This record gives sequence, structure tokens and C-alpha cells, in this order.
Amino acid sequence: MPTHSRPRLVDAAFWCFVGGAVIMIVGGLLAATATYDAARAAIPSEMSDDRVRSYLTVYRLTGIGAVLAAGALAFLAGRARRGDGRFRFALLGMAFALVAVVLLMAIGVGVAQPLILLGLLPVLVGAALMTRPAARAWYDQVGGGVA
Repeated sequence: MPTHSRPRLVDAAFWCFVGGAVIMIVGGLLAATATYDAARAAIPSEMSDDRVRSYLTVYRLTGIGAVLAAGALAFLAGRARRGDGRFRFALLGMAFALVAVVLLMAIGVGVAQPLILLGLLPVLVGAALMTRPAARAWYDQVGGGVA
């Protein structure tokens, strides 16, 4: 446990990550439990039933992936909050990779659950806060900084 006082900036970043992870978990669970009837009602009738089923499978798998990724993000945030610079870098890498993958899925494939997309906003804010000079200086002070 670090003896140096943790900056409020690191605490704020932690809560942004946790908030974003919770929103993404809720969105992922909603996507994972989507029903065929709801998908059929939302998708234009020109699309065949087989294509709707295929879309629904991808939509559900995206939801499960979002739940797992958000859980990992929250775990890394907790470890980084303790002052371990390795977890800070892993957290930032995971956050940016998660944002890239979710946006690519939303834009490229057209599979997007609105709550998962909304959860990206606090994750980006948390990542921005975690890269501020005060946060970096704290990680260097506690010996957890990675050169």
C-alpha cells in the first residue's frame, strides 16, 4: 500500500472507470438477453428471418464480450488505484482498445447497444484523468511508475 497521499484525480479516474464499467455491464446484459421477437420488431421486414437470427447472435455475443471486458476494466481500475503503475498502463491500454473495438463494431458492423456506447464516455474521461501530470507524478512517487 503506498504511503503517499493518493491524488483526488486518481480517485476521480477510478470512479469514472467503475461507472463506465457498470453502464457497460448493464448494456451488455441487456444485449445478451435480447429476444428474437424484439429483434424482429426492430429490424425492417425486408430482412429474412435467418439474417435476423444471425444479427441477434452477433448482438448477444457482443453483449457478453462487453460484460467480460467491463469486468476486466473495473478489476484493472481497482488495482491501478492502489498505485501499481503496471496496472495503470494495462488499464489505459484496455480502455483505449475497448473504445476502439466497440466503435468499430458500432460503425463497421452496425451492432451497437446504446448503453455500451454510453459507457465509453466515462471510460474516456477516466483515461484522460489517469494521464494527467499529477496522476503520473503520483505513480512515480509510490514507485509504481513504469519508465
